[in-house]
Amino acid sequence: MNFNQVFILLCLVFLTSCFSNDESKYGGNNANKNQTIEQPKSHCKLKVENVNKTSKNVWGDIMEISIVCDSIQIDSAIIKVAEKKVGVVTPQNPFLKFDTKKSTVGNISVMSEIFFDGKKEFKSSSFILYSDIDPVVKSYKIVKTYKHDVNAYTQGLVYENGCFYESTGLYRESSLRKVKLETGEILQSFLLPAEFFGEGLALIDNKLVQLTWKNQKGFVYDKQTFSKIGEFQIFTEGWGLSPYGDTLLLTDGTENMFFLEKNSFSVQKNIQVYDNNGPVKMLNETEVIGNLIYANIYQKDLIAVIDLNTGKVLNYINLAGILPANLVTNQTDVLNGIAYDKDNDRFFVTGKKWPLLFEIKIN
Repeated sequence: MNFNQVFILLCLVFLTSCFSNDESKYGGNNANKNQTIEQPKSHCKLKVENVNKTSKNVWGDIMEISIVCDSIQIDSAIIKVAEKKVGVVTPQNPFLKFDTKKSTVGNISVMSEIFFDGKKEFKSSSFILYSDIDPVVKSYKIVKTYKHDVNAYTQGLVYENGCFYESTGLYRESSLRKVKLETGEILQSFLLPAEFFGEGLALIDNKLVQLTWKNQKGFVYDKQTFSKIGEFQIFTEGWGLSPYGDTLLLTDGTENMFFLEKNSFSVQKNIQVYDNNGPVKMLNETEVIGNLIYANIYQKDLIAVIDLNTGKVLNYINLAGILPANLVTNQTDVLNGIAYDKDNDRFFVTGKKWPLLFEIKIN
């Protein structure tokens, strides 16, 4: 090997070393082999506390909302409670006070959009809000008794002009029917297909809207002919259904009550039903009177009287013993079925496979 060959070889080694070092220095392919991508760091926490420092939040309490950060100072943070903007937190005004009288009861969501150093971060929290009312338990007086089909597994009950529209349940037995109040005579009926279990019923715009239990489907009928003129999907189980303005109130056996648009049946909003002890579940057949909804509590002899603006239970009506013991058989099921005659201020109740329907006054 002559001198020129040795010189060329040394230059190649030198250049290779330089490129290798640059690749490592500037993040070339070899440098990336063992490199991990750092995840964005969470800087802040959304804090929600009761001003009174109590462990149980009650409707009417003041909640204090703030943003706590470990290593940065925020520019501002937009605060939303139950998806509605309620204010802005800044370094100059670090605490936002929220009056829960502006809210419904139940599980209340809190969202924040935090801005800092030209960036933003989202944080969420929630708190449980109990009712401030200890519901009074009311009793009843029977005004009049009417015949009721003992084979009717009553799920929905609607009164109009001396008749009931009734939805009955059970597979292969579910029906829609029109019944004369004074005699209990079935004037008209429609049997649902065997795979459907009939549930709540509402009369709105001269149409009857009927839920089914687990099929996530509802039906719309012409009130006069009982011919089916439409159907729709629901996202949950169907239990109770009642008209309220331009919406339909749907219950699904939980503490939730959903407001559906009357034509598209899309959910507009929902409230949760709470008393002073917590959520009231198993809400079943319903009837709206003014801004109150009366709801059977499934498997109990109770009707809950609920404020539709807040979800608070105002009263319970105890109907224990309304069906005489000598009329109870092995086929007799639970209290279910509420209807109201607005023109004559009459309140009706019955049950599943009960032989009687009762007009009552609430004491």
